[in-house]
Amino acid sequence: MQFISLGDSSKIAASCHYLSANGVGLVLDAGADPNREGIPSLPRYDLIRSHGDAELRHVIITHAHHDHIGGLPSLVADHVDVDIHLTPATRTLTEFMLSAGARLQRRLFREGSSPHPPLFDEEHVEEIAPLFRTHSYEKSFALKDNGKDNGTPMSAAFYDAGHVLGSAGVLIRYHEAGQTRRLFYTSDTNTRAQTIIPGGCYPAPPLDVLVMECTLGADAEAAHTTRKDEAYRFGEALRAVLARGGSALIPVFMLGRAQEVLAMIDRFKRQLLLPEAVPVYTYGGMRQVSNIYDSMRRDTPRINEQFAVRQVQQRGPFKRGRIRIADHNPSIYVLASGMVFENTLSNRVAQAFVEEEKHAILMVGFCKEDSPGARLLAAKAEGHEGVVLDKRVGMQPLACQVERFRFSGHSNRQDLVELSRHLRPRKTVLVHGDADALAWMAEAVHAAVPDTTVIVPKMGQAITL
Repeated sequence: MQFISLGDSSKIAASCHYLSANGVGLVLDAGADPNREGIPSLPRYDLIRSHGDAELRHVIITHAHHDHIGGLPSLVADHVDVDIHLTPATRTLTEFMLSAGARLQRRLFREGSSPHPPLFDEEHVEEIAPLFRTHSYEKSFALKDNGKDNGTPMSAAFYDAGHVLGSAGVLIRYHEAGQTRRLFYTSDTNTRAQTIIPGGCYPAPPLDVLVMECTLGADAEAAHTTRKDEAYRFGEALRAVLARGGSALIPVFMLGRAQEVLAMIDRFKRQLLLPEAVPVYTYGGMRQVSNIYDSMRRDTPRINEQFAVRQVQQRGPFKRGRIRIADHNPSIYVLASGMVFENTLSNRVAQAFVEEEKHAILMVGFCKEDSPGARLLAAKAEGHEGVVLDKRVGMQPLACQVERFRFSGHSNRQDLVELSRHLRPRKTVLVHGDADALAWMAEAVHAAVPDTTVIVPKMGQAITL
C-alpha cells in the first residue's frame, strides 16, 4: 500500500491522506488548514496525480470538523468520479458545516477581513451531496475501482471514534502478497466518555498498520487530569462567578464542545449547583448543530439517549439589534468561536468582560498559538496587566477571572500509547500533531510496542506501508 500525507501532518492543519492498494486510490479526510485561508489552506491535491499510483475513486470522511472537511468541495472539483463515504450523522453535519463555511468565507471576503475569495459556495455543496454514501458503524462496505470489482477485494468499516457526533475511525482491508492486510485510521479519537458522547470503539488486534492522531502528544498535564475533576472545578467556577454578581463567557467550537458544555450546565442546574433561572445565551450555528444532535440521539452512540440539548433553556444574545451584555444580571454565555477570534461574538463579549473583576472567561478547548484565546490564557498565566483581544481595539486591562478547563474531544497521550499497545500494529504512522507531540509519541509508542515500526511522514512523502 502507498501512503502520502497531502496536508501538513506535522501540524494540526489540513487532515488529508492518500492511500492506494489493489489498483484503487482513496483519500482519508479532505480538510482545510484552520490557520490559513483560501487556496493556501488546502491540501496538496496535485500530488494525487503526480505521485499517486492509482486513480482516486473513494473519499472517506471521518467527521465534520473544518480541518477534516473544509477542502472537500475543492477535491471533488478536480476528481468528479468519486464516492464519498461517511456515517449518516456526519453526512448531515457535513452538509450544514460546509454551507456555513461557504457563507462565512463570502462574508469575510466582502467585508475585507480576508483577501481570499471563497473556495466554494452553497451550490457546490449541493452538487457534491449526490456523491455521499452513508454507512453504519462496523458494517463493511466495498471500495471498488469505478464501481467494478477488480478481483482483489478492498473494503472498509467505520468504528465510533468518540470525538463528536458521527465521528469514526476507519478499518481498511486490502490484499497484498497473497494475504489480507488491515489498516486502521483513528482520525480524531477519544477512548474515554465525554458528557454526551461515549468513548470510542476499535477493531480487534493485531493490525498491520495503525495511522494515529497525536493532537495532545505534547500535553503532559492532560494525562493527569480526569474529566470528573475538571467538571467539578468547572461547576464551582460557574457557581462562584454567579454568586458574586458576575457573568461567565464560555467560548466554544459550535460542533462538539458547545453541546458538551450545555449538557454540563444542564447537569449543574439539576444538581442545584447553579440556579435554575440563570440565563444561558447561545447563538447561531451551534443551535442548528444542537438540533442535529437532538434529532439523532436515538440513532447514534449516546451516554443517555433521553438527553436533548434543547432541554437547556437558551436565549439569544441580541436585543433590538445590539448584543446584550448580561442585562446587569448574572448570566452564562456559550458562544463561538472557541479560540475567541476577532469578529466573533465570543470576542465581542470577551472585550466587554475582560476589564471587570466580577466576570469570568472560562476556556474549555484548544487555542492555537497567537489566537486571542491563547493570548488571554498566556497573559493571565504570566501575570500581565493587559491583553490584546482585537488588534483594532488594542491593549485592554486584564481584570476578570480567566481559567482553563480540559474537556478535550481527543485522547490524551497516555491513552493513545495504550491504544497502540492494545492494537499491536506492525507499523505505526503518526499524524495530526505539532512537532513536539509527534516526537514524544514516536518515542513512547516505540517503547510500548517494540516490534512496531514508527513512521512520522512528511507532507508529500510517498511511503510504502
